[in-house]
Amino acid sequence: MPDYGKYSFWLETAGDQLRPRPALIQSAEADVAILGGGYTGLWTAYYLLRENPGLRVAVVEKEIVGFGASGLIREAYAGYERLGLSGQYQLMSPEETRQRVNVTEVHGALYASENASVHPGRLVRGLARVIEKLGAVIYERTEVTDFAGGAAPRLLTPGGELRAKKALVLAGEAYLTRLSKLHRAVLPVYSLIALTEPLTERQWSQIGWQNRESLASSNYTVDYLTRTPDGRILFGSRGAPYRFGSKITDDQDRHAETHARIRRTVVEWFPMLEGIKFTHTWGGPVGMPRDWMPAVAFDPATRIGFARGYTGQGVSTTNLAGRVLAGLIAGRRSGLETLPLAQRQSPDWEREPLRWIVVRYMQDAFLRIDTAAKTGQPIPKDAFIAEFLGKH
Repeated sequence: MPDYGKYSFWLETAGDQLRPRPALIQSAEADVAILGGGYTGLWTAYYLLRENPGLRVAVVEKEIVGFGASGLIREAYAGYERLGLSGQYQLMSPEETRQRVNVTEVHGALYASENASVHPGRLVRGLARVIEKLGAVIYERTEVTDFAGGAAPRLLTPGGELRAKKALVLAGEAYLTRLSKLHRAVLPVYSLIALTEPLTERQWSQIGWQNRESLASSNYTVDYLTRTPDGRILFGSRGAPYRFGSKITDDQDRHAETHARIRRTVVEWFPMLEGIKFTHTWGGPVGMPRDWMPAVAFDPATRIGFARGYTGQGVSTTNLAGRVLAGLIAGRRSGLETLPLAQRQSPDWEREPLRWIVVRYMQDAFLRIDTAAKTGQPIPKDAFIAEFLGKH
């Protein structure tokens, strides 16, 4: 059995036993059967049970709960202005930015006054315990091999069927691509992370960052940073290459070339950390929809619901998706069903080998564009092609 604590720093420090719950070993029945023990599935279960005590909800997870969890500039501000939200944001000059966090090569920042960081491992493990107290059953180490909707919706597993009287929820995000019926629904794109050793007080005095803001770059290859409670820097980025056929494997969580680039980038951001040691590296796939827009839907005819396509923003978005999906399943109108992400379907990704050719080209092109911007080199001549493909 895998040592789940070694998969990520978040699971290692979740403060929870990672011993798997019992698997589904014979056919069973529930009112709502949920594929996926991540944020989407658990939040959906939570809101269903909170509004409908006594509802029989069952969650099926291939590994353990939380196994898959990883989980600018003036144009963005103009967008917030159009939405009437500019009061929550502030455009900062390079000097103002460095007063908060002393990073190199900064051209400015967009500061959000309301933000928070969470420990994703503790959140997902705690959420699982809450829904169990509300009456849900969670089957772990149980792989879903297929599903069916209609008059008898059900999840198929090696141990038996999990039949659903009211609804079936597909909440596997990037891992849904392992099911043949959903192979092209999202694209698994890897997000990889490196974690430094705890910094000294002198190092923090040089960096600043005393208010623990969450940081992110505006590069195509997005970088995102968090200061952990024990004084480390968590630095995440995209970049692990797409595998033919949307393949997902454990070895992609630790792509040596990408993790080496992340470690170099930490020192590029903070030169005073030259020689810093890194204690953890990990990663995981996020689900990219073809139109870059998350979707939440429930079809009463097939009794199948789904929520997916968070493009790496799932820790926060899944709560909203769970509320929307629970309302759609229960037939309860709250106003959330009128949101743009509700009752929509993203188009499928192209078939292979076209998918592999285009995605690998875009990954390479975006990395070259970012590198040129960092080093002051001319933008690659094919940049417009990559940007066009990224929007279409």
